[in-house]
Amino acid sequence: MDYKAFKKNLTSRVEGLEPQIRDFLAFTAISTPTFYQNAGGVNLTMYDSTKSGLPKLVAQELKKAIPEGIGSTNIIETNYGNFKVGYQYAFLTEDADKPLSPKTEELLAHQISRFMPACTETSISMFSSKDRPASIEDAPCRLSDIPTVIPEETSILRSIPSIDPFDAFNFIVMNHYKAPVISDLSTSLTEVADNIEKLADDYALDPRQLTQYGFLNANYNARPTSVLRNSLSFARAQNVDIVTPEFTKKVFDDFFKWNFEYIYEVWEDLLAKPLVGKKTVASLRVKYRDIIRIIRKYNSSHLPGVNREDIIREAKTNPLETQQLLDECNTAGIVFQPVQGFYRLTRDDA
Repeated sequence: MDYKAFKKNLTSRVEGLEPQIRDFLAFTAISTPTFYQNAGGVNLTMYDSTKSGLPKLVAQELKKAIPEGIGSTNIIETNYGNFKVGYQYAFLTEDADKPLSPKTEELLAHQISRFMPACTETSISMFSSKDRPASIEDAPCRLSDIPTVIPEETSILRSIPSIDPFDAFNFIVMNHYKAPVISDLSTSLTEVADNIEKLADDYALDPRQLTQYGFLNANYNARPTSVLRNSLSFARAQNVDIVTPEFTKKVFDDFFKWNFEYIYEVWEDLLAKPLVGKKTVASLRVKYRDIIRIIRKYNSSHLPGVNREDIIREAKTNPLETQQLLDECNTAGIVFQPVQGFYRLTRDDA
């Protein structure tokens, strides 16, 4: 079975899904290797335009292709002692409308979980009965690699047989043995952040969308890393060993950008309105004007941003205070980090 057949058969009973959403579902099963000091996996949250509980049913279709209890650790007793045996990948489903448990929050952040220490790859498919989150800051929306919406014309064709579980598991295991690598992490992260920033500009969104709590969070450990996860999963599916910046750009255009434009049609009022509950950027300029001045001074189109060391060296405050100010600037919507340790101003202060 190749990727095309796997994707088709995985959701053969689900009618009305966009092709890219079928890819997203397949990515959660194919997963990713560990990278960037985090666990592998692809997390998905599905919202419901049908308002009839379809995302939960779609998640159940996925579970038919993945053996129940995969990722659990078992004890094998032998004459030589007891041994723990388990598979490195786990697949979980969760209700996005319920408060998240500490375990789920850890897994959504792709941390090596103390709850599942043997699993180096974990994918979560979350389902909601609502067509949108209460806000873009809701954890399932904010932390998922792919928050998307199941189209209102989607339905389950119960008369059609499900994917053959043996063939599905064989395909999944074969792909889990593949270990594609990212050839130029800094360039890939920077280019993804540039493209996310362009999306925010094109749609005239609140520039704070690029910072800590925005849907288009351009910090290196937020949406850019999610794009890299999609790239690694797609690389596994396409038998690609090296994920180049060009490959990542294609994944950004074909999947991330497509998904943003798709959900913008459904969530325009949610995404287009200014972020609430925070001071305006203008009111904070006085407090952070030294940080803003330094970043403007050293900003260069040849670098992903201004190096933290340059900011600390020139700032009028001590290193600890300067780092605290930088963290506050990120939360306030003034700066973001396209690459770890490099800072860039958002549109209002650039």
